[in-house]
Amino acid sequence: MKRPSQRRREHALGWVLIGPAMLLMGVFVLAPMLLVFVLTLFDYDPFDQAFQFVGLRNFQRVLPSQELWGATVNTIVYTAITVPLTVGGGLVVALLIHGVSRGAGFWRSAYFLPVAATLTAMAVVWRFMFYPDSGLVDTTAGQLFGLRDWLDSTTLALPAVAVVGSWAGLGSAVILFLAGLSAVPAHLHEVAALDGAGAWHRFWSVTWPALGPATVFVLVLTMRDALRVFDQVRVMTDGGPLNSSQTLSVLLWQRGIKFLDIGGSSVVNLVLLVILLGATLVQLGTFGRRWEAAGTR
Repeated sequence: MKRPSQRRREHALGWVLIGPAMLLMGVFVLAPMLLVFVLTLFDYDPFDQAFQFVGLRNFQRVLPSQELWGATVNTIVYTAITVPLTVGGGLVVALLIHGVSRGAGFWRSAYFLPVAATLTAMAVVWRFMFYPDSGLVDTTAGQLFGLRDWLDSTTLALPAVAVVGSWAGLGSAVILFLAGLSAVPAHLHEVAALDGAGAWHRFWSVTWPALGPATVFVLVLTMRDALRVFDQVRVMTDGGPLNSSQTLSVLLWQRGIKFLDIGGSSVVNLVLLVILLGATLVQLGTFGRRWEAAGTR
């Protein structure tokens, strides 16, 4: 049995070891969150550095606005499009790469290239691809489905940006799923094959449960990136036309940087933060916990 002095030393050592991480979290996570909340209560002029306490006036001004609700709906729709495409596509591509006998390294690198590239530069390329009539999208899929001028359409602009977001996030999902697939014990597949299980049954009974932790991680990261999307929206549509592709991050930038409405932008930032935390907690507290437990049993 440990003596009280030994337990105190171990307790103190634990605090020493986690102290730097807690300090960094406080400086770079908790302090900015507290500052955002404080700024929602003030009217701040960045030019003359003047603070004026306005209480809940910023909330009363921003929360009922149609602009905020429209940006929130667009953000949710964008997330609903990109998350299934990225997670499902990443899983399928990872399974295909994992199953090839030659060239797996090449395909891993090819799918990871969008992650290594600057998203802003890639968004510029995609903007040219969506150029009306002469762009690659209009001359191929546009001709096939009768759709054109995506970025100037109030109904097609957001799906077009979502396609780019899914393409950009696919590489990370593929790499994470490949890491999960490499941890699946090979003997489980061999036993299932000896029992007469086909490819689908081996995937559903062996591979998919073992991918639980990787799936949870990919889902959380993909949803986080989707909810705070900014780069490709700003470059491709700037929130237009008629705010049809305006997301919360774009609205935050417009209010805070373009119009210098620091208090109003802080309210938008707080709304985005609440949605991010809520979505993450719901995922981890429901199916995320079951999937992770299935993969670690």
